[in-house]
Amino acid sequence: MSRSHHVVLVGRGHPAIRATHAKTFELTAESEVSSRATCVLAVGTVLDPGLAGMRGRVRLTLETKGLPAVSGEATLNPWRAVTDRVVIRRSRSLDADTLAVDSTLTAEDLPTEFAEALTDPDREVSLTVEELGDVRPLLRVSFGERTRLPAMKDLAEQGSAELVIAEGAPPKEAAATVTALERATALGTRVSVAGPYKPLEALLAAGLPPHPYTYLGAPQRLSTLPATPIVFRMPDAMPVSLLAGRDIWVEDTSELDLGTAVEPTTADQAVAAVGTLVVVGPAADDTGLVDLAAVARALTGAGIAPRTLTEALAPLGLTRKKLYALLTEQDREPS
Repeated sequence: MSRSHHVVLVGRGHPAIRATHAKTFELTAESEVSSRATCVLAVGTVLDPGLAGMRGRVRLTLETKGLPAVSGEATLNPWRAVTDRVVIRRSRSLDADTLAVDSTLTAEDLPTEFAEALTDPDREVSLTVEELGDVRPLLRVSFGERTRLPAMKDLAEQGSAELVIAEGAPPKEAAATVTALERATALGTRVSVAGPYKPLEALLAAGLPPHPYTYLGAPQRLSTLPATPIVFRMPDAMPVSLLAGRDIWVEDTSELDLGTAVEPTTADQAVAAVGTLVVVGPAADDTGLVDLAAVARALTGAGIAPRTLTEALAPLGLTRKKLYALLTEQDREPS
């Protein structure tokens, strides 16, 4: 989706400004600065809260009256916090004070006349931050008492939408949530979970429901959970056979942005992506490794409560509805 959002930050000069730092530049809301802060270009800066919603690659343009503007590009840090300072770095240091990284513009890049002008405390200086190019739509997900479905029109046209998932929602509501996730996935959406928790973000970005799923530290156990979506980081020498017959997604790390995006892939490509966050969908119904009906009968016969049993066996595909249907059928069988 193409975006053209921009904000303008306005500050003023200060006698101590040196503008000699080769790796960064900074605008601060503080009214005073020492000559040791060689990256600072403006004090008393009015910071725009609109910065919080910006994403992706941006153009940075510094301007002051009577001199040519100076521009560069950078990538917004998705983990930034809008505080009392804005720091732009040439490196990829993702601390909370850093607004953007991978910058082509630093304090040292300013022309001498421009840098000298910034020592005038009566001179105004502005930084325009303008989004460039296309970014994926972003679905912000949270959990609450009531489900609230996203407006797909907002996701497609405005680039973002909200989804609230109610835990323990009735089947019809849960199905509507899954449909919304599938439609969002079709748009190539990134998913950001209030938290955030990347394994859950990856699961939702694959269009899968949030319950149940398992995050595995040792994915060799994957075959023991055929009916459950699995999330893990791909280890070295993962056997391709463990992924047979299941849908697979891997995290898309090609862009620095909010949330998590995943891409469908093959088993061979997935095992080659060592260290990458991987989502593996549930196996087909006929690929179960155990006879769940026999297990359920044996455990209920041993006095295990149905509710406890469904909680234990849900990751293997035995829902409460299926269990009660099984027990009802068992009660009807002649002894």
